[in-house]
Amino acid sequence: MAAVPAKPPELVAPLGHAAVRERLTRANALGRLHHCLLFEGPEGVGKLMYARWFAMELNCDASPPLMFGGGRPVEKPCGVCDPCRWILAGTHPDVTIVQPDPEKATPIITAAQARAVVNGVQLQRHSARSRVFILEPADALNEEAANILLKTLEEPPAHTQFILVTSRPATLLQTVRSRSQRVRFGPLGAAEMGAWAADRGIDPAVLLTAAGSPGRATALAAGEAASRAEALDKLCGAVGQPLYALFAFSEAAAKSDGGAELVLEVLEELLADTVALASGRAPVHAERTPMLTRWVRGLWPDGIGRMQAQLAVARDRLSLNVQDRIVLEPLLAQLNLELSQVPA
Repeated sequence: MAAVPAKPPELVAPLGHAAVRERLTRANALGRLHHCLLFEGPEGVGKLMYARWFAMELNCDASPPLMFGGGRPVEKPCGVCDPCRWILAGTHPDVTIVQPDPEKATPIITAAQARAVVNGVQLQRHSARSRVFILEPADALNEEAANILLKTLEEPPAHTQFILVTSRPATLLQTVRSRSQRVRFGPLGAAEMGAWAADRGIDPAVLLTAAGSPGRATALAAGEAASRAEALDKLCGAVGQPLYALFAFSEAAAKSDGGAELVLEVLEELLADTVALASGRAPVHAERTPMLTRWVRGLWPDGIGRMQAQLAVARDRLSLNVQDRIVLEPLLAQLNLELSQVPA
């Protein structure tokens, strides 16, 4: 084990999710940890970071009551021992992160990658107490790859831990979900997000549209905010117009990089604001209250469910590399239909 330094290392812990961390740490200490965990929750809330952190916790060599200089006890993961340092560097031979094949046009985890995992599970562990496979995003598993993994997910060898990370759990095969223990990661609270943003000098106004996601807040602070505001303006201007104008908007959005995904995100925000307003809460986009009031009259409550179902279909189509315009047009046509009976 590496020598303990005079002071703790600068180890960046996952932000928030204290209840999740406590529950999994306790389950591990009691020997009750499920062999396949499904980390699910919104994009950018730290699921992958915590998966790596938990792999460190499972394999950390620190043994209390060792102390750092100044009398602070060593906590797991310590960030100092060889397993922690290797996992942080991405070089631990027994901790594998499986992500979509970069050689594929569509972001998928392929059958070949799944077979490599199955073969890797059979190998002798190098040094870890717990061999860890992290699949991120797990919803990138195509059906063939998922089926290849099923038996291994159900009955892995001893001391083998699977962590599936996803923001879209409903898109996973039911057979995969049934073999996993679901662990929910929610949006971070306003106090946590505020402290996090202050530490990084991020404009607090960004947090209004970040929806409790540090990842989204980081992207917004890096310059995405202007493009989101533009997409919001154009979407609001197109909704309620004749179909030819709506489809012209779809075509223009499809020509910009990531345009369809941005439209889906903005529409999702507006639907969330509609629900907030209908429930007596303040919407994030308060400046759009007159328009949102009309949306409440046209969509609340049943239309919200129909639009959310259409959004799920649109995201599935995007993941299958369907053309952006073909993804957007039926979604926006449905929104126009829902609102067509409501006076402007």
